[in-house]
Amino acid sequence: MIPMLKVKAVFFDAGDTLFYSKVGFPARAKALKAKLEELGYPLDEVDVLNTLRKVAEYFENLDVDVEFCRKYWISLTLLNLGIRRRHHDLIEPLYEAYKQASLADTFIYEDATYVLKTLRQRGFLLGLISNTTDYEGLKEILKKFKLFDLFDSIAASALTTWRKPRKEIFQYALNQLEVKPHEAVHIGDSLKRDVEGAKAVGMYAIWKFKDGEKVESSSVKPDYIIKSLSEVLDILTPI
Repeated sequence: MIPMLKVKAVFFDAGDTLFYSKVGFPARAKALKAKLEELGYPLDEVDVLNTLRKVAEYFENLDVDVEFCRKYWISLTLLNLGIRRRHHDLIEPLYEAYKQASLADTFIYEDATYVLKTLRQRGFLLGLISNTTDYEGLKEILKKFKLFDLFDSIAASALTTWRKPRKEIFQYALNQLEVKPHEAVHIGDSLKRDVEGAKAVGMYAIWKFKDGEKVESSSVKPDYIIKSLSEVLDILTPI
């Protein structure tokens, strides 16, 4: 029998924990290409896709845990595509096109809604701790799946500026719900961002592992390992 974990608050990662994307960058590139063409900038879709990936790689290689907003990403994408005239006039419509493409390409894991509603019925406080360049986009995703009102707090890196695994974003989330680290658990798919970050502030951590995924190296061990969210219902009990 699995030993129960007693906590007041349950925090979740968003991407690849509650939600997943089927297409990813190609869907965003297609939307940006169509909007650019509509605005008078016909470009090759492959060029747009490669540029998006180049910009993403640039931010990844910065190796800093500070968030850069989606509109800044789009600005750099335009510059790398060689578009400088009317540059700032293009950012808002391209941002909207990107956001809608992301929304259409986001799907919820089949047990996510049931798990969240059940935890809430059992008396847990619920929070979201997400690395995201776009808080408004995250809100729309949550509302799309009727989850927004289930959360008592949302700590998004686009708002806090700090990305997981920085302690600051986890502490921000804890402060929002007025709970101590040992009274909370964080559930996520990344050993580095979710497990290491949560354990660093004294929270419990549950790692959602998917078969076939490349596993990040980490010296920190999660308290529990799950393959589906529904498993947490047999692990958690309210204080």
